[in-house]
Amino acid sequence: MPALGVLLGFGLGLAAGGRLDNLLDVRLRWWPVLLIAAGARFGLDAALTGGGIPDAVRMWLVLVAYVLLTVMLLANRNLPGLTAAALGTVANGIAIVVNGGWMPVWQPSLAAAGFDPAAVQSSFHVLLTGPMDASFFAHGGPLADVIPIPIPIIQSVASVGDLLLGAGLAFFVFAAVVRAPVLVSVSVPAAPARAGALRHPYVRLATNGPFSAMWLAQVISSLGDRVHQIALVFLVERATNASPLALGLVFAAMTLPTSLVGPLAGALVDRWNRKWVMVGSDLVRAGLVFAIPIVAVVHISLVVGLVFLIAAASSFFRPARAAALPHVVPDEDLLTANSAMWVADTVSDLAGYGLGGLFVAFLGSALSLAFWIDGASYLASAALVAAVAIPRILPAGGGQAGVGAPGVGASLRADLVAGWRFLRAETVLFATTVQATIAEYGLGALTALSPLLVAALPLGRLDAPTAYGFFEMSMGVGLLGGGLVIGAIATRIPKGPAIVTGFTVLGMSLILFSVTGSLWLALVLAAVVGLANVVFVVPSQTIFQQRTPDEMLGRVVAIRLALVNVMLAVSMATSGLFAQIFGLDVVLAGCGILAAAAGLAGFAVRAIREA
Repeated sequence: MPALGVLLGFGLGLAAGGRLDNLLDVRLRWWPVLLIAAGARFGLDAALTGGGIPDAVRMWLVLVAYVLLTVMLLANRNLPGLTAAALGTVANGIAIVVNGGWMPVWQPSLAAAGFDPAAVQSSFHVLLTGPMDASFFAHGGPLADVIPIPIPIIQSVASVGDLLLGAGLAFFVFAAVVRAPVLVSVSVPAAPARAGALRHPYVRLATNGPFSAMWLAQVISSLGDRVHQIALVFLVERATNASPLALGLVFAAMTLPTSLVGPLAGALVDRWNRKWVMVGSDLVRAGLVFAIPIVAVVHISLVVGLVFLIAAASSFFRPARAAALPHVVPDEDLLTANSAMWVADTVSDLAGYGLGGLFVAFLGSALSLAFWIDGASYLASAALVAAVAIPRILPAGGGQAGVGAPGVGASLRADLVAGWRFLRAETVLFATTVQATIAEYGLGALTALSPLLVAALPLGRLDAPTAYGFFEMSMGVGLLGGGLVIGAIATRIPKGPAIVTGFTVLGMSLILFSVTGSLWLALVLAAVVGLANVVFVVPSQTIFQQRTPDEMLGRVVAIRLALVNVMLAVSMATSGLFAQIFGLDVVLAGCGILAAAAGLAGFAVRAIREA
């Protein structure tokens, strides 16, 4: 996996217009330690293969080699990818040390990857067998080689540490190949100098060490979430004999905290250090996810409670990340950075749910491992964010100066009132919030009614579930493509007109859904809806970050999220009833007219047209 990451970094770097000789200009701190650590690591492998190292000392030799590698990588943690590489080294080192100098590999994973466990001979690996009990955890099970990769050429069994190490090295090599003239490591993490960076905005972001750490943290935790969400469905289904009520309660627990806890969380985010809010949220979520398989054997209601708490912790993370991002990237790259975060979530949806489903199916009754891996992903995310230098933003002035700046002793209620007053007084932000709230009713209706919409179409040889899967995939393609395109042309599009266009196109697509009689047209429209969603969401978030004072950005973003999610919940709860009374086509057409009208109304607001 590390070698694959290096090759991927080389390939992408050269494709982006980089040069191999740029690698010669990379300046690493403590580079002699790297040479010593690399020599010790390769020498140790050779000695282990030869069988010349007693078991009593092998663990200490392995520990020294991994400590040296970790120290060197952390010394250069401001460079893109090296924080992730250090975390991967630490994760693998822990698994090896707790097993006396051997890397544990889970026997079922070997078989799933296409290897015969009985025929595998290794001087570095030890088989991990038995049930997933305390012994499995004590032997570093979640950090062991547990992820089967049955793909020819790269066929292997990987660990969480391998994935972190491979991703980190890919980022580092890519940045080194495209960055000119010099990529230098400094003692204090800081936003990288822009001299010599290539002009493409995504390339600039990839060479931004702090942003690459935050982006990798997002990808890692999102992929872990998708795996655990699929495992959660099967866990609840098995524990309740597929009770619809239990599954409904679980999904409700996932969505309610954004509206119930979100505004309060946003106000607290503005009072606290945003980096440590994100780190704390990740640590809390890790502990809660680890506990799910434990409490599931007691009663399923405890699982619902944990899911609610996980979503509540996420309500702190999201506004903190939105408020921190403007201090990690330059203003001209902010829209691209938001698009890149959107792409990370969308890729996690497309790849994570598909691969997660296969992984959960492979686990069978050993579902605990899915939750433990997600917990490990949160720990990795916390460590990556902790390594990023994000300044703490303090309230301006000592009292209620300015528009809603909180005084030292102001209550949370006063903070929320101040945030609402700012949002209400800021024409562009309030207008786009109203637009988004109206449009969210249409999106919620489409989400709830799309299975019925697809089933009512002539499907030919396809069955309804397969056609619905294609429908969701098409929307995902639109989301991903939109995120990539918006980020790539960020400096050339006016954000206000883009928002208006996105809402209007969404509404027109919903109207066309109401009259279409073709599955293929419905799939195209689903992709258009995904694209339109990106076109208004990403610029809206960027405008909020740019127009809201730093000291209240967390609560203003949280208030907006709460309003939009309340409408989403109302839509999903009522659209089915309306469809039963008035008909599916009438509801979709009505939602489309509302969304299109909300979009077109934006042209009447000069501030939006000029935003």
